[in-house]
Amino acid sequence: MFKYKLAWIFSAVVLVGLSGCETVNSGVGGVLNLDTNLKLNLIVDSDINPDEQNRPSPLFIRLYQLKSTKMFNKSDFIDLYERDEEILGADFVSKQELKRLVPGQSRIEKFVLEEDTQYIALFAQFFKYKDANYKLVFPVTSNNVIRDSVKVRITSNDIKLIEK
Repeated sequence: MFKYKLAWIFSAVVLVGLSGCETVNSGVGGVLNLDTNLKLNLIVDSDINPDEQNRPSPLFIRLYQLKSTKMFNKSDFIDLYERDEEILGADFVSKQELKRLVPGQSRIEKFVLEEDTQYIALFAQFFKYKDANYKLVFPVTSNNVIRDSVKVRITSNDIKLIEK
């Protein structure tokens, strides 16, 4: 009886291992096909998004899930603002509009990523976009089954990755 149970357990382990060979790089979620979550820690300074009188203003950010960064990196502010899905084309997986960010109020956002997602792109809609660093891209950890945790800092007209 013990040998039968041991043989069954061994067979199950081998089957799981072999199925992993085929699916290890098949996108987020990995071998076990679990949801991959993104925890986005937004650190928001009090001087964000200065207006015409240099007063801090609320800021809107779009989060894109992408297969590739090629079209996102090529596009300019107006293209993304007005026709993002058309411009991103086959690279586009999904997008989410984040709740507006208020100057000085940091927060954490959580997302379940789509299976085809290879990259996360953030598009900050700064008032003075011509002088801004309004795009940020980072890869999704392909072998991560549980969580990607990322810290992003937003200051004045700048959005940058500070910790992944």
